[in-house]
Amino acid sequence: MDKKVLVVDLDSTLYNANTFHEFLKYLLKFFFKKIKLLKLITLIIFLKFRFVRIISHARLKYQVMKMIQNDDLDFETFVSKLETYKNDIKEVSNSGFDIKVLATAAPYSYAQVIAKQYNFDACLATNFPKNGFVSNFENLGKQKKIRLSEYLKANALQSVDTFITDHEDDIPIVKMAQKNIIISPNKKFYNWLNENLINFEIREMK
Repeated sequence: MDKKVLVVDLDSTLYNANTFHEFLKYLLKFFFKKIKLLKLITLIIFLKFRFVRIISHARLKYQVMKMIQNDDLDFETFVSKLETYKNDIKEVSNSGFDIKVLATAAPYSYAQVIAKQYNFDACLATNFPKNGFVSNFENLGKQKKIRLSEYLKANALQSVDTFITDHEDDIPIVKMAQKNIIISPNKKFYNWLNENLINFEIREMK
């Protein structure tokens, strides 16, 4: 009998927030409190570069992940500050699923803490690239589908029973899932779902 697999996105799905943006705020406060002025100034510069689009979002994430490699960050404390953003998604606690996977573009450093708290069986997130920056290093879009497909194959899992997301970036996985639960989609994504005869239901979060 095939195992039922649930795959859940993180930002604006499991949490009603962009967790990486919240993490940036947390880092600014952390560097200030720890009097790590060089890192504080460096982070502010990178944020300004991103604001005026001198660097990409991927480059910003890479630089941040590189910057914190040797810091004594308490990721559990950071995750606890996200409590107010939690969405109540009943499938996450549904024992009818055999395997539950958190699949996100967020950094693995704190995504894995969230995955453990929710008792996910696996956390597929963005890891720091050992060989330097490449534009597609984030666990996003097609890359997320590739990582998920590799996980399914490695664990002899046949398919994704249910996928929960909010964003059109996840279309590659939406196409492979038997059922999709879409959290508050924008009009463009909603129209695409209908035009491509995708099996989905809309769920609005309070």
